[in-house]
Amino acid sequence: MSRIRRKRKREANKQSKSPTIVPPSPGRAKSPPPLSVAELRPEQTAFASKEIIIAAPAGLCFDTLAKQLERSPEWDLIVVNARPVSDVRTRIGATSQVTLDLGGRKIDSQAIISRYRPNRSLSWVTTGKPRVRQDWSLKLKPYGTMVHVSLAHELNSWAVGRLLYKLTRWKRVEQNLGKMLIGFKKAIESIIRDQQRLAGGVKS
Repeated sequence: MSRIRRKRKREANKQSKSPTIVPPSPGRAKSPPPLSVAELRPEQTAFASKEIIIAAPAGLCFDTLAKQLERSPEWDLIVVNARPVSDVRTRIGATSQVTLDLGGRKIDSQAIISRYRPNRSLSWVTTGKPRVRQDWSLKLKPYGTMVHVSLAHELNSWAVGRLLYKLTRWKRVEQNLGKMLIGFKKAIESIIRDQQRLAGGVKS
């Protein structure tokens, strides 16, 4: 009887030491993992950034930006078409089929949200080549919200070709980035005015 007990005790110890394998949830399995920012090679990347002050709370700005990859808004001159393809929405891992306009050059790819910090920052990166990444950051100011946007585009060409691209087509991308921020500002402040008129009508 003692031998049987010792044998059972040894088997129980072996089972307790073996690792427990937890299968991934169905929702996560359908969405590819976020890409690392390091995957964009700095020496072969064109970069542009702009910022603007918007007379609106950071929450409204962020909520509007979070839907950028669900349906391309009128103010967006970079993401000209967007269609969600994952079950995950407006958070890390959310993926959409997108068409990007980079100074007249159209790129079809999938974009995945790689950073999602409510009311603070939001980023997406394309899964195909050439890589494109857009980063948004929000900072609360006494007179509104500072909205900063940056765009990085990895150029898969020889050195002279990259230089010509930056001197010609990328200049239009920088201009469109500035125009996009102005359009975003007008859209957000229009929502604020509508809310104020509605509140004034209710009070009266």
